[in-house]
Amino acid sequence: MNESEFLGVLDELFAEDLWPKPLHVLQAACRVDSGEDISQVAREVRTATSKIREARASRDRLRLISGLDIREVDNEHRRRAEQMLGQLLLGRCAEAAFENIYQHEMQANELELRDVRESRTDTDYRLYNGMGRPVYRINIKFHGARFRRARELVGIEPQDCFPLATYKIHSALQKQDAEGLPYFFAVVSVRDLSGEKVGREIPSRLVEAVAFVHQAPRTTKKRDFEDRAVRFLISTNAPVFRETYARIRAAEWRVLSARKADGLLRSSLFDRVFALRIRGFARQFRSAELDMHFSLSQDLVPLRTFLAVLRREGSAKVITLLERGEF
Repeated sequence: MNESEFLGVLDELFAEDLWPKPLHVLQAACRVDSGEDISQVAREVRTATSKIREARASRDRLRLISGLDIREVDNEHRRRAEQMLGQLLLGRCAEAAFENIYQHEMQANELELRDVRESRTDTDYRLYNGMGRPVYRINIKFHGARFRRARELVGIEPQDCFPLATYKIHSALQKQDAEGLPYFFAVVSVRDLSGEKVGREIPSRLVEAVAFVHQAPRTTKKRDFEDRAVRFLISTNAPVFRETYARIRAAEWRVLSARKADGLLRSSLFDRVFALRIRGFARQFRSAELDMHFSLSQDLVPLRTFLAVLRREGSAKVITLLERGEF
């Protein structure tokens, strides 16, 4: 990728919006190059005219601004960018599919599903009743990779095994107890679909641009840049988005409440959290989380079953079932 191609990606991702710092100086320089008044551009882009002049005078303005020659992007950053974008797109597809399933199953029900993903917490959605009061917290979980040693280590068949970090269970239950709002995980399983596989289908120009932004020492809001790339793929209905979404939408969805997850964790701690039985776990499984392993078929209930009960019997009944750990 060269500077011109990178500028093309920025135009695609941000359109008329302000580019992230310090790339906004490059945006300003490009606008002045096209004939706009430098003082007006400086005010709109919120930078100094001296920085714009310095950028325009440089032979390598991108390196001057970002601290990296775009030709110096290395393969490790490309690999990471590919995997990160793939994982983010998987998550967005799962969230979009959940919304679609909920709206289709519940239709004109009084409960309102609200998207709270922008807050970047461990809650993706909340359900509100007809009076605008929150009723449930929901966290979407995508499950694709198989735990090949599941039968040996936790007594569950690999295709039936769903891992969930113990700290996420604890955090979910803390929120539930503090707020009095039942918390549940909506889990979708698509065998052998991973962020790495999806990432390989993402256009190389987006991967290269994200890799550059991550490697460049002076760029900021790197996660926002990734989000822009994923939103672009979705808004343009890119083939990688269409195909990934279709697989996730058609997959089996299930529900696991925080209360039930906590109960199973406590009753099957040493059976299902194999890390507690292995000496030197951190050395053998580097970067691995401390996971509790659930049986998809035995421990979780189908999402459509959950929504059918919610639709027919109302939120009060479901709240009771969630609190008892029956869902």
